[in-house]
Amino acid sequence: MQMKMLIVLLLQQRVVYITMILSIYLCDMRRRFENKDRELEDFIIRFYPAGNYTWIVPEGCFSVDVFLVGGGGSGSSAGGGGGYTKTFKSDNKGWKDGEAIAVKPGQSISITVGEGGAKVYQAEQNSPGKDGGYSQFMSSSYRANGGKGANKWRGGDGGSAGSSSYTQDGASDGGDTNGEEYGIIKGQGHTTRDFGESGGKRNAGGGSGETNTGVVFQGGISDYDEGSGTGGSTNGSGKGGGGYGGGGGGVRYSMVYAGAGGDGTVLIRGRRYKTG
Repeated sequence: MQMKMLIVLLLQQRVVYITMILSIYLCDMRRRFENKDRELEDFIIRFYPAGNYTWIVPEGCFSVDVFLVGGGGSGSSAGGGGGYTKTFKSDNKGWKDGEAIAVKPGQSISITVGEGGAKVYQAEQNSPGKDGGYSQFMSSSYRANGGKGANKWRGGDGGSAGSSSYTQDGASDGGDTNGEEYGIIKGQGHTTRDFGESGGKRNAGGGSGETNTGVVFQGGISDYDEGSGTGGSTNGSGKGGGGYGGGGGGVRYSMVYAGAGGDGTVLIRGRRYKTG
């Protein structure tokens, strides 16, 4: 008797499982049939300023290209580094760090935009700057770190390097700066342009350091104003790097503030069904 009941129970469970699978299959087939003649369109979405966001994947979208810029590092006497960039995409134009990211329509995806390093009060003219925060899409596998804060008179490493005190303008488009007695301040070594493409706009300029020569050094060039770093708060201070993820500028004197880093950004592009 117990064996018969067990067999009946197993059969019932099997029927429920088969019914569930069949229902999912039929729903998917109906959705595909209903959408087979719908047109697709390109889209691009930017997330800014710093903070945590949720993005719902639109209908018809099954993979996306993602470009991330971390927050810029803040200055000290030297300039902070611009935020690092990462590119994940399907094509091989320019630079990329990985392939396009698979997604599903209706999927809820967490996004973090990195905050620029906070401005630092220079009580003794050598307080180190703060690192920028990372930007992330979905998981740590898709993350761009923030630029490094300046280390007193040495510029911060980053997507584009900050410059040390008394030396030169901040770097742009992934470049280094020459810190002379501090050695080479390192950028990421490849372009910071949107999606790593030659036609994209530049991001994450490095901040410049203080000067005592009467020449004010400029922050690294970017093609964006949003997310720029700020300069030091006195005459003779360095300038912030261009956005997004620009490094903060260095400050000339003590008892004043060095520049803050700019917030990063997350840029998503893909294809979805047209609406309306």
